[in-house]
Amino acid sequence: MVDAAPFRALRYRPQVAGEPISTSAPAYDEFDPLDYAQHRTASPYTVLELLAPPTERGYDHAAASLERWQRTGVLATDPDPAFFVVEQRRPATPRRPASVQRGVLAAVRVESPGPGSAILPHEDVDPVRVAQRLARLRAVPAELTPVFMIAPTLPEGAHDLFNRILRREPTVALADEAGVEHRIVETSADADVASLRAHLRRLRLVIADGHHRYAAAVARHERGDPESGRTLALIVDATSDGLHVLPVHRVLAELPADWVDRLAPDVAAVPAPAALPALRSALQREPSGTVALRVPGAGFLLRPTDLPHLRAALSPGRSATWRGLDTALTDHALLPRLVVDPAKIAYRVDPEAATEVDRGEAAALLLVRPPSVSTVLALALRGERMPAKTTSFRPKPRMGLIMRPLG
Repeated sequence: MVDAAPFRALRYRPQVAGEPISTSAPAYDEFDPLDYAQHRTASPYTVLELLAPPTERGYDHAAASLERWQRTGVLATDPDPAFFVVEQRRPATPRRPASVQRGVLAAVRVESPGPGSAILPHEDVDPVRVAQRLARLRAVPAELTPVFMIAPTLPEGAHDLFNRILRREPTVALADEAGVEHRIVETSADADVASLRAHLRRLRLVIADGHHRYAAAVARHERGDPESGRTLALIVDATSDGLHVLPVHRVLAELPADWVDRLAPDVAAVPAPAALPALRSALQREPSGTVALRVPGAGFLLRPTDLPHLRAALSPGRSATWRGLDTALTDHALLPRLVVDPAKIAYRVDPEAATEVDRGEAAALLLVRPPSVSTVLALALRGERMPAKTTSFRPKPRMGLIMRPLG
């Protein structure tokens, strides 16, 4: 059973820090370099200061900022524990209808993933990145952004309760850079707390985003760190019309000159448009198993000549669903043949990373297609983990709106 509890939130105080649009920020993988630079300079109190990469002195700068901001009232911890109901409204565009996603922020009890776990990952994690998250938590003892979790479905009573709570005065309200409207309402009423805990207790949850943060929370708990039994999570319904999955593409720093020969004869490199929109459209028309490659001035469709044989050579013991993932084929069949150093692979949700190839900053971009939400759930509930960096769920929770102090 899921043990979700109210928590004492760490929040910016607008009268000291300024409006939340300037102190908060989108999730990391929604940034391009220009956007990131603009956010870093938008406010002296941006949450990105607390999430800054380590220097030769580790996370000392972020730790000092957190201590100073708490001491001067920029950040303060609420006196009482509460749940926070979240609504994210995305406006219509020419390519996409309007949508809404609702969920609840809670302090969820962590547990080691296993067959009987109530909280299940859907992707593998990198131990190095987990260690980095642990180091940051030790230096900056606060969860600055929640782990994003999805339930196969939420009880109707939970949706009714969300709707009632969201009619109240918001704790935080803003429209972000992409036009998404964020509305967060706090509730500590005994009846609401009891109902939310009861609704959530019946669920099994799948981690949509934040696998490394959750793994770090589990590691803290297993090491016996005080106050480490819970982690901040946003829980939403997987059937929400607002929830969708984007692919995570592979940017290669190096590509061998004989890459066509290394892929042959099992994979044919079929010339395709070099222009990124046309290359993406061509990939969408391909059957399962094809991925796209963008190199300077040229595009290719990497089309298996014997897909069943190629998939059969993937990791033994895996299901047909897992073998059907673009990232399984890419990471376990194509990249090993190209002898690409994993340390020299970057991951991009935005395929405009092709500009890195054109500028000579990368050798190639591998374009993949995303799995469906139902595929993510099916594999996770079966206990199978996708390759790391297979999915990017949207809309993600915004960083720095509602945080949770540790200790």
